[in-house]
Amino acid sequence: MKLIKLTSLDSDSNIYVNVDHIGHMYEVADTVEYGKIVKKAYTKVGVNTHRNGGFEVKETVENIVEKITLVRHI
Repeated sequence: MKLIKLTSLDSDSNIYVNVDHIGHMYEVADTVEYGKIVKKAYTKVGVNTHRNGGFEVKETVENIVEKITLVRHI
């Protein structure tokens, strides 16, 4: 099992994800209401073992791909 450490958008806590169970990931733009940013941009990481839609994390897709690449070479 190979894990990567990601940062939760809401609580700034660490989330450890098994790279073999990542099903999808995509970036979500800032949520703007009445000209103000209500929610900063984040990345949604879907994990095959969860049915909750995945995790909202601070890292970008590029950062996550880099972490996966580094872990797979170990």
